[in-house]
Amino acid sequence: MALFSELKNTWRRTRDLASASYGVLKRDRFLMAFPALSLATALIIGVATWVTVWVATDGLSFNTVDDPGAWVAEPLLWIGLLVAVLLCTFASIFFTSALTYGAWERFEGRTPTFEGCISAARARLHVIVPWAILAGLVGFIFELLYRLPRFFRHMEQAGRHIPVVGQFAAFGAAIVALVLESIWYLVTYLVVPVLVVEESGPIASCKRSFALFRKTWGKSLIAQVGFELIGFLLLLPGLFLVFLIVLAGLGSPVALVIGIGIGVAWLLAVIVAMSAIVGIFKMALYLYVTTGEVPGEFEGTGLEKAFTNKKALKEERKARKRSGKPQPAATGLLRPYSNR
Repeated sequence: MALFSELKNTWRRTRDLASASYGVLKRDRFLMAFPALSLATALIIGVATWVTVWVATDGLSFNTVDDPGAWVAEPLLWIGLLVAVLLCTFASIFFTSALTYGAWERFEGRTPTFEGCISAARARLHVIVPWAILAGLVGFIFELLYRLPRFFRHMEQAGRHIPVVGQFAAFGAAIVALVLESIWYLVTYLVVPVLVVEESGPIASCKRSFALFRKTWGKSLIAQVGFELIGFLLLLPGLFLVFLIVLAGLGSPVALVIGIGIGVAWLLAVIVAMSAIVGIFKMALYLYVTTGEVPGEFEGTGLEKAFTNKKALKEERKARKRSGKPQPAATGLLRPYSNR
């Protein structure tokens, strides 16, 4: 019963955090444009890169190969993959920074605008670009490790003998990539708020993000898992609607196309909304970690319980004072919003 009660309380706090983030998003609906722009940009980059590589290599692509040996040896495939990863990473960080800045403006009691958020992101290109390069290179390495089993499988299909040790090594590399990618995600959990507020370099921002995350790791992980669960639950009505449309059409191609279209649109809407909500939550968490004050919309949500203990909060604030770094402005953080 104690475990059930704790799970129930945890779910309620996560729901409250998501609701508070949604309250900010509802007040500034244009913030949803940034995750949407990030997705659209990534799609354009992916298609453009795929077409360029396909044309330049006479039909080779990242996922299908006619000559596995050529796939492995063809430099344009590697270059194209690297360029796509770097550009997509930059787009994601740029638009996430714009979203994070907009949330920061709202928490400070000011009224954010789309143009102001974009301008703020552009003004931080000196820290966004280096971080995008570092994060993109790390992501590229993960992608290569994930692809090793596929490389070996294609080479075997082409008649090349692959030792058993090599096959196990490739599979192990994919497992290592999964573990390292999870660790990397945790280390960089709060890196975008750090970039936006403190404007530090990539290595310093990474260290700073990890230092802040260590103080909140338990609750941050629970909140993130909770947000993903909420996103999954939001998907269910869309999936049910698609099922009804396809069922009503009795296998009709038109009904199938309509159902798939609605399903994709619903999926994209949930992804965009949840991305914005998570971005707002991270900014709120960062502000609480660094100032000790809860943004107005998050009062009563249990955000202050993101710390393992109050000692961690005091140490963080003392450390900032000793370092001489100014804390994020706290003006307006506790000011209630007018739409309450």
